[in-house]
Amino acid sequence: MNLEMATKYFIQNLINKNKSIGTVQEYQKDLKMVLGDLQKEDVFDIKDVRGSHLASYLDNLMKERNYKPSSRNRQMNTLRSFFKFCKKAGIVNENPAEHLERLEEEKVERVFLTSDEVNTLVETIEHPLIRLVVITLFFTGARIAECLSLELDDIDFSQKTILIRKGKGNKSRTIPLHPELEKALNHYIEVWRIRTKSEKLFLTERSGNLSDVYVNRVLKETVENLKWDKKVTCHVLRHSFASALVQKNVHIVAVKELLGHASLKTTSGYAHIMKQDMEEAIQRLAL
Repeated sequence: MNLEMATKYFIQNLINKNKSIGTVQEYQKDLKMVLGDLQKEDVFDIKDVRGSHLASYLDNLMKERNYKPSSRNRQMNTLRSFFKFCKKAGIVNENPAEHLERLEEEKVERVFLTSDEVNTLVETIEHPLIRLVVITLFFTGARIAECLSLELDDIDFSQKTILIRKGKGNKSRTIPLHPELEKALNHYIEVWRIRTKSEKLFLTERSGNLSDVYVNRVLKETVENLKWDKKVTCHVLRHSFASALVQKNVHIVAVKELLGHASLKTTSGYAHIMKQDMEEAIQRLAL
């Protein structure tokens, strides 16, 4: 079976398992890159793929594309999942990705903004819709894809909640609606949101859509105007949301649920903030 057909079967299997759109798209993107590399090596049939082909591909990601170990490892996970499926489905007899080794990842300190910095950022953004998106990201901790997928009915003003549908892992969660965000969203929907049949919450008149690329570009330009050294992206606002909660002594399990993390281990990455607060508290002790 050729590689493209095997890939189609794999992607359809993900869809059948009700995986989120974002997850499916990530797998598609990764496998498209792998297929292109293998075809350059004149490998078109899946049974001709060897472990050496895949190891070379992963090495080139780091040498030629400057991938970090974490990004390289994610691609390796895609290969493992793909060939595991192919072996289970009887498409191949051997799994060439079985012996690929994971690289040790550097522990990168999460970048986050203080509440004052977020306030400055919001006040500096000139685009009103992007400004509202940024406010929403900070007060919900939503991923940018989750935020831009919000629909009007997901905002329940009577219950004061926001429903995040089909987040990472295809799981939904409900976030309490912060009073400031409630006021901003209500004014937006009632007064200046474009009139359209679309149920999407955030959209522009020109395209009827709003892309994460555009939001991140506006953030980058705004930060440059502020002459900040920090690299601020939509995901940094998610970190800022979590960091602010931890600093307010919100229980780490509650933070986990609000972020939609599958594992508490992921959320525990924010524990360094509590450690810093404790160290500062000890330093203030005096006799």
